[in-house]
Amino acid sequence: MADQKKFTPMEILYIVIAFLVGIVFVLSMVGDDIKITAHVPPNAIVYVDSPSKIYYAPPYIDNNRYPVTLDVTQLKAETVSASQALNHTPDTVCVEQGYFQEQDTLNHTILWKLGWADPKPSRWNPDGSWNW
Repeated sequence: MADQKKFTPMEILYIVIAFLVGIVFVLSMVGDDIKITAHVPPNAIVYVDSPSKIYYAPPYIDNNRYPVTLDVTQLKAETVSASQALNHTPDTVCVEQGYFQEQDTLNHTILWKLGWADPKPSRWNPDGSWNW
């Protein structure tokens, strides 16, 4: 144990710099390919079809992207958490089109957390309304 080499302050500095350069290199190679997913917040407002127990994203309904067989006059607005408490499920088309989640890259998230980039605008406002 007494024969262990002790690093000088300059050697420690070189090791730290090499480590940081390695991290930056790896992030530059794969940081834009790694996606971080945020799911719809519990207070987000959705449109619910009670008989079928399916809820829809408001942009899907408001922009007339729904199937013609859906009677939108019977839909009611409620929060995602209330819908899930009643065992309602999201519409499969809305899920496939990504309405109930948003993604950001690892690089942008790190830059945002460090304060070097603006946060990506969310598709949901704090009050639960959709930001579309």
